[in-house]
Amino acid sequence: MANFITHTLADGIAQVRLDAPDSRVNILNADFLRELEQTAEMLAADNEVRGVVVSSAKEAGFIAGADIGQIAAVADAAEGERLAREGQRIFERWAQLPFPVVAAVHGHCMGGGTEFILACHYRIAAEQASIALPEVKLGLFPGFGGTQRLPRLISLEKSLDLILTGRSLSGIQALNLGLADECVTAAGLAEAALALLRRVIVDPKPVLKKRRDKNSGWRIWLLEKNPLGRAFLFHQARKKLQARTGGHYPAPLKALEVIRQGLERDLPAGLDLEARELGRILLTPACKNLVHVYHLNQRAKKAPGLDAQPLPVRRAAVIGGGVMGRGIAGLLAAQGVPVVLRDLKEDIISAALDDLRGRFERQARKKQQGSDAAAEKLARIQGTTRLEDLADADLVIEAVLEKMPVKQAVLAEVEPLLADTAVLATNTSALSVSELQHSAQRPGNLGGLHFFNPAEKMPLVEVIRGAATSEQTLATLFSAALKLGKTPIVVADRPGFLVNRLLMAYLNEACLIAQGGVDWLNLDVRATGFGLPMGPFRLMDEVGLDIAAEVGTTLCAAFDYLEKSSLLHQAAAQPDLGRKTGRGFYRYQGERTIGRNQALAQLLGLHGTRGATRADLRRMLLLMINEAARCLEEGVVAAPEDVDTGMIFGTGFPPFLGGTCRWADSQGLPSLVRELEKLAAAHGRRFAPAAWLRDRERFYGEG
Repeated sequence: MANFITHTLADGIAQVRLDAPDSRVNILNADFLRELEQTAEMLAADNEVRGVVVSSAKEAGFIAGADIGQIAAVADAAEGERLAREGQRIFERWAQLPFPVVAAVHGHCMGGGTEFILACHYRIAAEQASIALPEVKLGLFPGFGGTQRLPRLISLEKSLDLILTGRSLSGIQALNLGLADECVTAAGLAEAALALLRRVIVDPKPVLKKRRDKNSGWRIWLLEKNPLGRAFLFHQARKKLQARTGGHYPAPLKALEVIRQGLERDLPAGLDLEARELGRILLTPACKNLVHVYHLNQRAKKAPGLDAQPLPVRRAAVIGGGVMGRGIAGLLAAQGVPVVLRDLKEDIISAALDDLRGRFERQARKKQQGSDAAAEKLARIQGTTRLEDLADADLVIEAVLEKMPVKQAVLAEVEPLLADTAVLATNTSALSVSELQHSAQRPGNLGGLHFFNPAEKMPLVEVIRGAATSEQTLATLFSAALKLGKTPIVVADRPGFLVNRLLMAYLNEACLIAQGGVDWLNLDVRATGFGLPMGPFRLMDEVGLDIAAEVGTTLCAAFDYLEKSSLLHQAAAQPDLGRKTGRGFYRYQGERTIGRNQALAQLLGLHGTRGATRADLRRMLLLMINEAARCLEEGVVAAPEDVDTGMIFGTGFPPFLGGTCRWADSQGLPSLVRELEKLAAAHGRRFAPAAWLRDRERFYGEG
């Protein structure tokens, strides 16, 4: 045995500890599962055992899920089905133990870990636990019994929500749903789990009654306890899924059907259905691509090529109390970092703190936390107009106006106050970090952190290496982005960096196509049909037409092969500048889009003499692919994985396609090169295939 599991026995109580060797977390690989089965068999054969508590020895949490590498390696449906049946069989062995089993959960409990605790008889969770069945995010669904056991434990409506979205529950939320029988502090978990086990050994009825009471009431009876209500529930769930996924993600729809059919059968028949369908879903392109995206996210946590040790960030400062600055300050405070938020005006600081208070309170309500959770985060933020309050910061992030003279002035006044080791970051989307370094006393301590708006929601951060940025500064900025829960990529200091360069080429091309007589609204429909979260004109509204025009001008000046569209600049010269003004290419009412802005379309002469075709969409996408290849040639990023990471987490490029470069590989680079050559002949040298494309059969490797 590999000693993934240890157990002790005292007074009839077995304490089982999960502790994978040489690993920070517990992962359910083949060896771990085999030892779980052997442990269940030993416990069942021991006549002295009256009950079991299962806990984890890992500080990070209970079980992080199944082995993703094993999932990715599945090459046929029969092998996937076999793996699912194996996990089901082992978990059922635990479910059939003749004495109560209590799972004591702290930290993360994901995927297969959640399916294991569902097979245990009772569950107790720490308040800050994170429990989820996130398999749909990998293009599959729970296959070790989760689709069948969860709806038999808690309400069907809540089960569908958890399985079809993959969202996580805190310990308190799990208690309120009946997934956990008790919720305690992490410090009291071991003692409370033992007390719960001793109670249910004597009499389980009070605990089981509380569980049933949480899943009763008129709504449960109306929607779940009769065939008509249940049919309505599944119909509504399918309708929502179709709207959310656009039919691009097969796993949630298949999971819905597996749950529906499984509940019409007994548990063994439901498990049989789950295993069979999981084997099939594992082979879908969406699953393979989403597993690839998972690996991209994991890769982004390892700072490839950065050997220096990051400096600790015990205290931070953010300069600029606007939307971006307050968003960054809120992120730091939420991750436990004390932060000074400085602006020149008291009213801006006051508005920023009010905004952050409201944001923290909404988050606390959503997670069903007490009001003290929000107050604790807000207490970490010191709002100030005084420059000297920044003096002891280890990391200073400026988020002021996107003008080089303004940023140079901020740098000149703050740098003399700071320790020699303090790291500075400019939050810029277009300005040169290397140029700003010319104004710095310690240029090696300065780099870029390009957060995407809104900073609290968008996962990507571009970590920008200026000409003089030291390896230690770069490592510190990368580490800080990770601490904020972001997905960072290291990017060279070139105009537009990576994401905005590719994105603006795409948006500029959309404007050129519309100028050529294509209906711009129809072009947006084509883009969303492809799987993008919004079309190019809707996206320009979101960015702001003035900002998009300014960035577009910068990039067209930097890369003279790009043909500058006049359309966006004409749009930026009038008052309707997008969502922020309530009108752009579209009209807005609060959070809703209520139709096209016909007045702007007429002003710009956008008459749309023909509908958008597949060729129009590919023209925009292939220009983006060509720019990606140029970025790789120029060393803007190190590898195609960085391009895919940037475009998925920075722009929402369809994850089910695996990323920009992976999608290009699926199309075949030789055929894309021929297509680009035809586009170059028709539309100009911006489409002339980059050498990177001509020299390769694939972005990912030579084969």
